[in-house]
Formats: sequence, C-alpha cells, structure tokens
Amino acid sequence: MQAAIITGELSGDKIGADLAASLRNAMPEISLWGIGSDAMRAANVELVADSSTWGAISITEALRKVPALLTTVAPLIRKQVLARRPDVVVLVDFGAFNVRLAAFCKQHGISTAYYVPPGCWKRDGFASDTLIKNSDLILTPFEWSLERYQSRGVAAEFVGHPLLDRPGPSLSREQFADELGLDFDKPIIGLLPGSRAHEINHLVPVMLEAARLLASTEPGAQFVIGVAPSISADQMCRFLTTNKDLRDRFTEIWHELTQEAEKKIIRPLSRTAGSITRTRQTLLATNGGFIVPEDALRPTQFRQYRAPGQSGLPPVVLAKNLATEVMTYCDALVCCSGTVTLEAAVTGTPMIIVYRGSKVMEFEYKLRGLHRKIPFIGLPNIVLNRKAVPELIQEQASPQAIAQHISVLLRDITARQCMKSDFKEIRSLLGVPGASDRAARAIIDLASATRHTE
Repeated sequence: MQAAIITGELSGDKIGADLAASLRNAMPEISLWGIGSDAMRAANVELVADSSTWGAISITEALRKVPALLTTVAPLIRKQVLARRPDVVVLVDFGAFNVRLAAFCKQHGISTAYYVPPGCWKRDGFASDTLIKNSDLILTPFEWSLERYQSRGVAAEFVGHPLLDRPGPSLSREQFADELGLDFDKPIIGLLPGSRAHEINHLVPVMLEAARLLASTEPGAQFVIGVAPSISADQMCRFLTTNKDLRDRFTEIWHELTQEAEKKIIRPLSRTAGSITRTRQTLLATNGGFIVPEDALRPTQFRQYRAPGQSGLPPVVLAKNLATEVMTYCDALVCCSGTVTLEAAVTGTPMIIVYRGSKVMEFEYKLRGLHRKIPFIGLPNIVLNRKAVPELIQEQASPQAIAQHISVLLRDITARQCMKSDFKEIRSLLGVPGASDRAARAIIDLASATRHTE
C-alpha cells in the first residue's frame, strides 16, 4: 500500500510525522512519501518538497508565498501523484494549497483523506464546497466540527487531537535548568516567538524588552527563548547581529539536537551561563554555549521599545529543539498565537498569547474587521469558547503589557490555579490519546476500500 502525506507548516509537519509512525505500526510494508520538513524526514517519509519556509498566518503573508507554491510546487506534486498513483493522499491542514490538490486528486480518481481540515478549530462557520465535494474522508481533532462535515454528506470522524500523543520532556526540570545554566529554584519565563521568520522579526524585540522590564520587578527572573526547528542558526544570528565574526562563530557552535541526542544535551551551557549570571553581564547565550553581547545586537530592532536611560538586558538563553522542556518547566510563557498555545495548554503551564505583525498586516486585521468578527485568536480560548488566557494583539502586545501580565501569573496564585484548571478542561475537550492511531486505521480502511473497488 502507498500513501502520500502533504503538509505545509511546522505544526502540520509534526502531525504528519506522528501519522506516518502510526501508519507504519499498523502496516509495516506501507510506502510513504509526500511534502513536509524535519519531522516528516525523521519519520522516514520520502520528501519530494520541503515545506519548512511555507508558513503564513495572514492574507498578506499568504499572498507572498502561495502564488509561488502554486506555480512551482503544485505542478511537481501533481506530476508525482499521477506518476505514483498512491492508494490515498492524506492532506494535513494548509488549505490554500491542499484544497486545490484535493480537487486535482478527485478529478483523477485518487482517494483523499483530509486530516485536520482548515478551519476545523472554529466553533461555528461552514466547510467550503470545494473541501466537501473533493474529500473522501475528513478526520477532525475537534469534536464540535464533526457535525459540520457530516451534515454535508461527507464521511467524517472525530479522532481526537494528536497533541495528546506527544512524548513528554526527556529531561527533568533540574536537568533542564542545569544544562542551560539556570537556577531551577528561581522563576523561569519562556518566550516562544513562533516558527515563521516574520514572527521572529516582530516579536523577539518586544519579548526582550519585556524581559528587561520583568528583570527589574521580578528579582531572579530568568528567560529562555524557544527557537523553532524551522529557524536555522544562520537566520537567528543574522536577525540578532550584523557582526560577521559573531555570525560565523554562532553558526559554527549552535547546537542542533538530533533525534538520537534529544535525551542528552551534548554541549551544556552550565558553566558558561552560570558564570555570566553571577557577574550580571548583559547577554544572550545559545544552548551551544555562544554569547551575544548586548552591544552587538541590531540597534534598530532591539532598542526601538526602550525608554531613554534604560539598559541592562538580563541573561536570556536561546534554546533550540527544546520546546517541550521550555513549555513544561517554565513558570510562565509568552506564546505567539498558533498551535504552540494549545501545546502549552496541554502541558498546563500558565501563559499569555501575543501577536504582532507588520503595519500592513495590522491594516489588514483592522480592514477586515477581524478584531470585531473573531472573539478569540488563541486556540486555548477557542477550544473553551471563553477567554481563559490573556490575548495581546498588535499594538496591545507592548513590552509593558506583556511584563504586567506575566507578573500577575508569577505572583497571583489564584490566577495560576484558575488557568491550570482551565487547561485541564482543554485536555478533556481534545479527546483521549491515540488520535494518530485512530486516523491511521481510518486512512488504511479508506485505501483498502479503494483498492478493492478498482
């Protein structure tokens, strides 16, 4: 049996990888190929295109990416589909690309299963006619969207959310803190700026200034930036500094955790970051042991939010491929809006949700009236259908507002307990573990039925 798995963003890549593992467990001889990135590649899926840079969250960003994908990648994948004729094509989210591919597959008599269809997270709304008529099976992780599909006559199943199947941290809190040179007895604040380049550009400066403010009001506070797998060492260093010598050293030393090394960080920061913390130097340090002095940071990005006379960026560690540990062991999180907010809720760590984009994106947000039409942008709030997690959008996501909300989460025990209780409710609404296995069985059944009718 042969299946193609087509993903488009980091979250979809992880879901596709989990599905691939479940498909192989259920049918070891299955042949898997498709589009994805690091996670799918690690799951031994043959990739015909890499989707690591495809992420877009607004129409403005999508207009920059989708046309090129439709004129370059789409013809490639259509050619592959016709040449290989898989028993089933599994489409994972990424509607701007995958809904069109579903129509192409339908036209050529190839079965499609849409896993995590676009917009399935919405509490109300409708499923597009194109999606419905061209999908042979829809697998949704949100139970409230099931009736939406079934009422249109398409086969659909609620399989639960694959986030519940993700493995927990491979390090204890003490090990995590020790490896990054932190004090596990003092507050650790996680900064998660997202996986897209434009999110890094707009959110990291604001988060760093918020860290500066928090350091003055929360004695002993420590900060960790979780760097997404899709952001390379070179990208991060070019964003941080214009200094070529620093950039070359950064790229050389930056520690990339492999699957085999996930249980043990090979090059710990303990000695380096610990000594820096004691001397109160201003810095950013990578989990490869490299230090970026504050005076080497890009001034236009990192100083635009600072009030006159302010100085002293606190120690901040850049940690790549440690997202689970960051979300689990930090005392509070500042999360970019996206799937990571739901991941964080599953871990139970109190958080706030922030989003900032370009001026053009802000204009689009207001022009489309999204601030009035969409009650929430954060998935935890959407799942609960109420505002349980603070949301700071565009100009609201100021360093001062971020610092204020995080201070509340650190100091107010009642606020923390209330949020943790809400997160337990979220876990219950996402179903029970085993989503990837249930999806795999449904996909295999669809492919088998298709083969028997040929």
